[in-house]
Amino acid sequence: MRALRSLLALTLLMPSTALADCKTDVDAAFEKLRATGSFRLQTKIVNAQGQLTMESDYILPDRMHQRVMMDGSSTPMEMILIGKKAWSNQGQGWSEVPEKFAETIARQMKETVVDPPKAAVDYKCLGDKDLEGRSFAAYQGILPTPIPAEAEQKGPRISAVSVPNQQNVFIDKSTGLPVRNIVTPVTEPEKRLFDGTFTVVEGLKIEAPTDSKAN
Repeated sequence: MRALRSLLALTLLMPSTALADCKTDVDAAFEKLRATGSFRLQTKIVNAQGQLTMESDYILPDRMHQRVMMDGSSTPMEMILIGKKAWSNQGQGWSEVPEKFAETIARQMKETVVDPPKAAVDYKCLGDKDLEGRSFAAYQGILPTPIPAEAEQKGPRISAVSVPNQQNVFIDKSTGLPVRNIVTPVTEPEKRLFDGTFTVVEGLKIEAPTDSKAN
């Protein structure tokens, strides 16, 4: 009986230990990406407004150049952040954005790119998976489901119909760096809501625009 209890305890502990190891792998990969100091994230996003593509260059800790192309548009919207100053180009030339808005952008970059994520996601190891002709170490986690603002009025049933999203992270087995981050609904794993590709860029430069207008 004692041996049976010991075996049961070991069985119960194994999944949590495996999840912890998998989470450590993913956290280490993104920490290694941040340690490179500069990288590019190319993203395709699908939402209620349609589809957009976004290319963001980052030089840590405080430089960013972001280009966003909306579906059907021929001109990208751009944003440059350097320290606590930012400039935008909506197709009519560069202009410096207000100080408070620039500080908000700087804070968002720090929280979402520079610092490790605060929202804990437990990942499971999927083993080696092929993606577009390459083999990666793959991991999957369920993302926290945001609670709608009207939840208090409509009660707990509103969260019951919310479909959580799952994150699939693909890590290069030779470098240990994340290469792809794909988010899909749990119920529609082929429907990509977010598809991001990470690339380490040597010699990346981000400079303030020389022809910007003052705010």
